[in-house]
Amino acid sequence: ITRIEGHLKIEATVDGGGVKDAKCVGTLFRGFEIFMKDRDPRDAVHITQRIRGVCPTSHGTTAALNLDSAFGVADKIPNNGRILRNLIQGANYIASHIVHFYHLAALDYVDVTEVADYDGTDPELLKVKDFIARALAAGDMSMLAPFYPRYEGDYRLPKKVVQAAVAHYVEGLNMRRLAHEMSAIYSGRLPHSVAVVAGGVTSHPSIDSIS
Repeated sequence: ITRIEGHLKIEATVDGGGVKDAKCVGTLFRGFEIFMKDRDPRDAVHITQRIRGVCPTSHGTTAALNLDSAFGVADKIPNNGRILRNLIQGANYIASHIVHFYHLAALDYVDVTEVADYDGTDPELLKVKDFIARALAAGDMSMLAPFYPRYEGDYRLPKKVVQAAVAHYVEGLNMRRLAHEMSAIYSGRLPHSVAVVAGGVTSHPSIDSIS
């Protein structure tokens, strides 16, 4: 399965055009259970975030929730700590879903070269059109990264749908940046936030940060 972080194997038994049986196997052993042994448990919030780049906050937050339970403070999290944790996690949730759908998965269904003859006025699509033109003029499709190289697929979507998807791809970059900025304001940085800890967070809301 492409466009995922890690390795996933799908085995399907097809009979008469229908799937009769299917198995899904995660084949990547990351070893966190091993190299967390004999470490200060509070390190888990920071170490587990290194499991991946798209959604590290989920792993750090999960570690913090486990530490809350282990230290007996799960019912003592201050309201601001709970709210800020949710804002940090929520912002990364938005960014993670944008990057998965638009910047990873969609590329297997959208042929960006459909924008080469775009004749509208959308500034983002005009930028992509110029980007494509430079690659075609140079005769070097590698200049179209990250859109190339790619699998040769069945790109059957109508041109207008493709062009809209490409425009959303570019808009998604900006929205993802804003989501990262929001998370970084409250968590110190992103990826690999530092503010979420057992018992709450180390940051606090202010007029400036809210603005």
